[in-house]
Amino acid sequence: MGKSWKDIEMFRRVRVGFCCVAAVAAACGCRMWNEDFSAEGKRITRVYSWGTIRNEEQARRYAASGVTDIRVRNKKSFELAKKYGITPYFGCFTPAGPHPQVMTPEETARHNYINGFDLPAEMAKKERRAIIDLRRIEKHHRYGGNRVDKVDTINVKAIACFSSDKDLVYSRKKLDAILDRAIPGTAGIYLDYFGYSNHRGCYCKECQVRYRFWLKQEKLPDTEANKDRFYRDELIKYYDKIVAYIRSRRPEYKVVAHFYPDFEPDPWFANRTQVDVCGQTVSWYFKWQKRDIARFTRYILAHEKDYNRKGEAVPFIGVNVDPRSSLGSKTPADIELELQTIIAAGGRSLMVCNGSAMIEPGYFEVFRKYCGRQIADGEK
Repeated sequence: MGKSWKDIEMFRRVRVGFCCVAAVAAACGCRMWNEDFSAEGKRITRVYSWGTIRNEEQARRYAASGVTDIRVRNKKSFELAKKYGITPYFGCFTPAGPHPQVMTPEETARHNYINGFDLPAEMAKKERRAIIDLRRIEKHHRYGGNRVDKVDTINVKAIACFSSDKDLVYSRKKLDAILDRAIPGTAGIYLDYFGYSNHRGCYCKECQVRYRFWLKQEKLPDTEANKDRFYRDELIKYYDKIVAYIRSRRPEYKVVAHFYPDFEPDPWFANRTQVDVCGQTVSWYFKWQKRDIARFTRYILAHEKDYNRKGEAVPFIGVNVDPRSSLGSKTPADIELELQTIIAAGGRSLMVCNGSAMIEPGYFEVFRKYCGRQIADGEK
C-alpha cells in the first residue's frame, strides 16, 4: 500500500531504535512476522556481494561462502565468476553532475575536519590516516548507513549534485564508459552513493531554484517536511532516470543498488524506485541491536511491492574485520547472530559489503554455514 508524506514523518525516528514499527505497521494493515519465527532449517539462498574476484582461490571461496551475484571489473574476474556459478555484474555507477553538492557552512566544516583537509600536504600517509580515524571516532562518524541515534550524519565523500545534471549529460557519459566496456554475458550493473553528503539535500543555487519552483507549482509552504519531500523525490527521479537510460541501452540488464547514503527523513524510500534489486541496510558495519535488525528486515520485506511490483528488497549488512577502524567492526559471532536474525525475520536473500570479508578466516565459515553451497566437481 502507498503511504502519504505524513506517514513518512512517522518513520523519521527509526534512528533511535525503530521501536514503533510493529504498532505503525499494524495500524496500516501491514504484514508482520511472528516474533517467535524460527530460523532452524532455513537458509539464505541468494547473496549479492560487493567483493572483488582477483584469483581462482578467491572465486572458489566466494562461491563456497554462498555468493551468487558479484560485481566484476575485467575479463578475468568475469570468467572466474562464471566458472564458479556466480552471476557477474559489470562495474559500479555512482552519481555524476557539474559540481559537488553544497552543504551548510557547519556541515562543510565537519566534512573537512573528518577528511583531514587541514592537515599538512607533506604529512606521511600512515600518520594522516591515524589522525583521520581518531577524528572520525571523536565525532562518532560511521560513514552514513545509520539507523541509530547520536551518530554523525556527514558523509566523507563529496557526492556530485546529480539533480543539476540537466539531461543527464554527465551521467550518460559516465554510464556509457561502463556499458561500452561491459563483457557480453554480463547480467547487469551495480549502483552506489545515490544520496546526499549530509543525508538530507543539496543547497546549491540550482537546487534552491528548483525547490522554490516546486513549492510554487505544488502550492505548498516552505517547511522542513516539504523540503524533505522535495529532496526525496529528486533522489527517486534520478534513480529512475538512470535505470531508464541503462534499460534503453541494455534492456536485459538487472540494476542492483545499495541505497546509500541513508536519506535521514525517509530511510525506506527504496521501494519507490524502479531499481530491480534494492539493497537496504538492516545492519551497518558496527553492531546493531538484534531487535532492530529483525524489525528492519521485516519492514523492507513487508513493503517490497508497495510501488514497484518487480522490485526485490534485499537486506544489506556491513562487515568490517578491522577493530582499529573508525568504521567499526563485528566478530564472526556477531555476523552469525545477524544472519540468524535475518533468516528468522523472513530474509532469504542478502547483500554484503565489504564483500571480501566473507572469505576471511572465521567469517567464511559463518557465511558458508548459513548461505553456502557445495562446489561442483567441474568448478574445482
